[in-house]
Amino acid sequence: MVSFEANEPTERPDPTHYLRKREGSPGGLKQAQRPAAVKTGSPGRRASPGGGSGLIAAARGASPGSPGSPGAAQRSTTFWKMYQRGALPVRVDQDRPGRNGLKWTADLASIDLHYYLPIFVDGLLETQEPFRMLARSGVQELIAGCAAARVLPVIPQLIMGLRAALRSPLAEVVQAGLHTIDLLVERCEGAGQALVPYYRQLLPPIAHRVDDNLNIGDAIDYGQRTHAGSLGDVVLATLRRLEHSGGPDAYLHIKYHVATYESCMRPSRVARKP
Repeated sequence: MVSFEANEPTERPDPTHYLRKREGSPGGLKQAQRPAAVKTGSPGRRASPGGGSGLIAAARGASPGSPGSPGAAQRSTTFWKMYQRGALPVRVDQDRPGRNGLKWTADLASIDLHYYLPIFVDGLLETQEPFRMLARSGVQELIAGCAAARVLPVIPQLIMGLRAALRSPLAEVVQAGLHTIDLLVERCEGAGQALVPYYRQLLPPIAHRVDDNLNIGDAIDYGQRTHAGSLGDVVLATLRRLEHSGGPDAYLHIKYHVATYESCMRPSRVARKP
């Protein structure tokens, strides 16, 4: 049994020792140091040198594999991996000073679209040069330079890559996916009807972006000649192009997923009112 003396003072802890989160006076607060992040090693999550995941870095606008960004050592796109291995028939054309282009190392007529076109569509997620230029220029030249009979059977393999681009938080990547859909509809006869069964995968990611319009009040948008418009305008133009080329049932399928969409081929309810 422990005994205490009657005159022994009781030591009380200083309340400011654990209540104060910062150090110094109110005029010059110094942020307390945070403990280093601990790698949990949980499955399905990649740890990055900055303590975050590559997905978080992409949501903040940085490419997961760009130099100096978190997750620079891990790249997830198949396009990037295959280009680094030299498994793609493209290279950067530096013949023009100040501008880089794409140069094919194989004839487009002999390229297997079932294999390469889905890989290039997967590269639409890239935001770092020269991967961004190679992927988008490659998609455009493969679709525009090959016959429609070769491109149409590959459309089901492009849906996952297009959906990933349309779900991106970056407006630039979303527009790249929309332009790819426009190119398919314009260059390949019958692609509009071939895309109707996949509206369930393609339209929900962009349904809430129809109203993403740039509101600058009475100011002048001096960059209107250099871009295709706000994201909402690009989405609306793509939906109208899908309705125009998708057949008689295209509007009903679009309306099911995008409730605010109004037909561009049928008179609106306001116009039908007496």
